[in-house]
Amino acid sequence: MLDRVISLFGVLFVLILFAVCGAVFIGMVSQWYALQSEAQFVAAGMSRYGGYTTDIDAQLQNFMSQMKMDRAKTQVKVSAPGAPVPWGTVVTCEITYPFRFAAGKFFPPFEVPVTGKGTSVSAYIPGTMSGLTYTSP
Repeated sequence: MLDRVISLFGVLFVLILFAVCGAVFIGMVSQWYALQSEAQFVAAGMSRYGGYTTDIDAQLQNFMSQMKMDRAKTQVKVSAPGAPVPWGTVVTCEITYPFRFAAGKFFPPFEVPVTGKGTSVSAYIPGTMSGLTYTSP
């Protein structure tokens, strides 16, 4: 009889541990998916304009505020900051944000960097667009 009680607590512990780890994993994967989508969106914008513009930066700021991410903790690396690149050049964007692992009061929280990468090919032809302001993240 005592062995059934002990094994019941053991099974409950394993099930709760599995549920907590699954919830943390789903949260991390959803954050990675959002970062990956935004990095690809930034790379597509860079391919259209030939580089990282103030419009793309405003879109990135909007994404950060919607996702309630701290811009100071975010690392953004782009292959074409500050100036346009010609047609056919590969442009890349990499967004890294520290994902905070926490499961209530069960574990002490710690952070793991999650990175999303986007790649595109520049379709910008010099002289075809005016009024663009290039910047760096």
